[in-house]
Amino acid sequence: MSIVIVGGVADPQVVRVRHEIRARGGDSLHLDTAAFPEELSLSFREGVVSAGGAVIEPPRVVYVRGLACHPLMPSLDEELVARPRGLVAQCDEKRAMLESLLLDWERRGARLVNGLEANAQHSRKPYQLQLLGAKGLPVPQWLATNDAGAVRAFVGEVGTAVYKPLAGGATVRLVEEGDLSTKRLAALAAAPVLFQECVAGVSVRTFVVGGRVVAAAAIESPELDYRRQEDGVEPTCLSADERRAALTAAGACGLRFTGVDLIRGPDGFKVVECNPSPMFAVFEEKTGLDVAGPLADHLIELACP
Repeated sequence: MSIVIVGGVADPQVVRVRHEIRARGGDSLHLDTAAFPEELSLSFREGVVSAGGAVIEPPRVVYVRGLACHPLMPSLDEELVARPRGLVAQCDEKRAMLESLLLDWERRGARLVNGLEANAQHSRKPYQLQLLGAKGLPVPQWLATNDAGAVRAFVGEVGTAVYKPLAGGATVRLVEEGDLSTKRLAALAAAPVLFQECVAGVSVRTFVVGGRVVAAAAIESPELDYRRQEDGVEPTCLSADERRAALTAAGACGLRFTGVDLIRGPDGFKVVECNPSPMFAVFEEKTGLDVAGPLADHLIELACP
């Protein structure tokens, strides 16, 4: 059995999964991406990978939690100010190395949870919405654009709308009257934005592992985006349609492990997105539900010959 966990050593999700694998009598090797390259040496030559001088045998399974190579990570704030071009170049080189390792392992037969293409959906929200809609799932009406006229027409069509980055990161904001002014919409010349119909209701986070729903909870918040203020997280039972939609969404996006976000409204539910590398440690603490255990089971199952 050969499982490699890719992510920072202090990441709570990494800590939980490693613990659950050990609790089941399994073994895993940890590739600490937060320590590379400053504190960890990696070499890759003709298919042979070594970390700290020790050869890493091609794994059967890789849990890709995170590569820790985005220049906007809070831990890099000072460096971003001091040497922006150098930091961006450094992050690009780090990404090139780590992605090359993962792609070669996948080429050799390793099963990635989740692969690079699937993980990239986190920063390709319009594409993921297209995947979900193509499967007939109920997604909010949406528009990705930098065209001011298209924005006004879309808001006129859906009534109340929200906006968010196409690549994620910032919280969801309500489109207000001032946002439709010529001056405000001129900002679209700098970058496109994702607009969606506003769906009122209760947010539900559902975790899917290996084609099975393992946990679901409703999130209480007075905010449009619960990340700004989360008042409570309570376990919830999914309806048959919600469960079916969560499984279909995971399959549509090619995700072995995902956090599917739903919004329950008075007229039914909408599928908002599928997170390809969801955080779950705090979710477990708040709800008493187990996500790391089923994930560890899935990794061990995939690693068995």
